[in-house]
Amino acid sequence: MALVDMRDMLHHAYENSYAVGAFDLVSLDFLEAVIDAAERCRAPVILSVAEPHFAHYDIELMMPAVEAAARRARVPVAIQLDHGSSLQSAVEAIRLGCNGVMLDASGQALPDNIKATREVVEMAHRCGIPVVGEVGYVAGQEGEGAELHPGETQLTIPSEARAFVERTAVDFLAVSIGTVQGRMKGRARLDFQRLKQLRKAVSVPLVIHGGSGLNEEQYRRLTALGVAKIDYFTALSDLAAEAMRARLKG
Repeated sequence: MALVDMRDMLHHAYENSYAVGAFDLVSLDFLEAVIDAAERCRAPVILSVAEPHFAHYDIELMMPAVEAAARRARVPVAIQLDHGSSLQSAVEAIRLGCNGVMLDASGQALPDNIKATREVVEMAHRCGIPVVGEVGYVAGQEGEGAELHPGETQLTIPSEARAFVERTAVDFLAVSIGTVQGRMKGRARLDFQRLKQLRKAVSVPLVIHGGSGLNEEQYRRLTALGVAKIDYFTALSDLAAEAMRARLKG
């Protein structure tokens, strides 16, 4: 199946009430593991490179391997920039081979978020690349305990989501309904009523960040309510660290 259009991939998921996992990569070991798991499950997958992780690896060296793995995979694969910070970040990601980009301007005021996201959408669409935008704030930091980043979660307001989608023409919308970035104590309490309202407010597939720690029932309810992509990293990071510790002890 190899590398496929991320727009087509996520619209198929949206129309058939399932979600594609987007897994952040931080090494070739992560890349091989994600592809192997997707092939074993015969499931489509998104290989995600998150800009906040670029301090830990050279993205220009990583991307040729990511693209090669995607092209030889036996399942549908897309490659996305996650948590891009600027127009230049999106341009560079597309140049390196990403066929989907996310601009994360959710920490800005809504008018500034709209302006920044629209600039990325206009550029990316000229290249045939879909864009994820975000409204609302998901607290925490990937790979860390959520309590270390106590910024209050800002749940997505449906009217703001509608205005954002209409004024930016984003292809997908990341929303905040109670998940956190990183690991958390206890189980996330998701606002499914809000998610129902968001699905009615916008006509694009929805995205959830902070997929680690959710249970099967929560995943099922998310996909039934328009979520087509779930981003996932912290649990993978924890398992990798646990495996390394076990190997060192052995």
